[in-house]
Amino acid sequence: MQRSFQPVMTTIVLTAAMLLACVPVSASVLTLNDNMTHDLNSAVAEDHVEVYNSTTVNLLTGGEISGNLLAYDTSTVNVSDGMIGGGLWAWDNSTVNVSGGSITGDLDAYDSSTVNVSGGSIGDDLKAYDNSTVNVSGGTIGDDLWVSDDSEVNVSGGTIGDMLRADDDSTVTIFGTFDIFGYGIFDSGNWTNGTTLTGTLADGTAFDNEVYIHSSGTVTLAAPATAVPEPSSIAMFGIGALGLFGYSRRRRQTSAAS
Repeated sequence: MQRSFQPVMTTIVLTAAMLLACVPVSASVLTLNDNMTHDLNSAVAEDHVEVYNSTTVNLLTGGEISGNLLAYDTSTVNVSDGMIGGGLWAWDNSTVNVSGGSITGDLDAYDSSTVNVSGGSIGDDLKAYDNSTVNVSGGTIGDDLWVSDDSEVNVSGGTIGDMLRADDDSTVTIFGTFDIFGYGIFDSGNWTNGTTLTGTLADGTAFDNEVYIHSSGTVTLAAPATAVPEPSSIAMFGIGALGLFGYSRRRRQTSAAS
């Protein structure tokens, strides 16, 4: 489906006060600001959760937030299971890691925050603003993947329900193999907006999405990254190599003695 956009769009950024104004007066808000770690599981059901002061929150099996989860002040949110009925926003250099579970609304990164998505599902959009970084290696994005305001997005896996868009000096790098396009950097001068990019991402997932580039944004098509052995594999290789070295040395000593 072709889309048309105005060359210049005004980005509406919700402030904390505006977000709070969206919370019903009768709703309960769980505020966590003690710089400690909190597990939200089946024993916890909240309307809204706000995280401050470098606090860590883990959303686990059975954990349910009917509204929004907001992370501020270099806090960390880990979503491995459970459900968020609204959106999940990261502010102020916070970090969000999503490996499972379900987010009904948007997942947004603001103010130099980092979002890593390796699994789970996002019902609406995944967006990066204000020098933020988003890494997508798995999971499902229901609608758009949108990057703006000098932010960076890296896509090596997962599925995107609708379009991918790069705006305002932001960069998108897609790792995979592509049916028509060669590897390289594309901008609004050499990319036709609405072009459908097809291919296979680095994790083997098919990619078939419309791509838009506006306002000095760029899209880089890159070869799948070379896998790096895990530390445990390196350690096992080292042990094996030492064993072979010892065996070879004993053989040389035995041959010399005879």
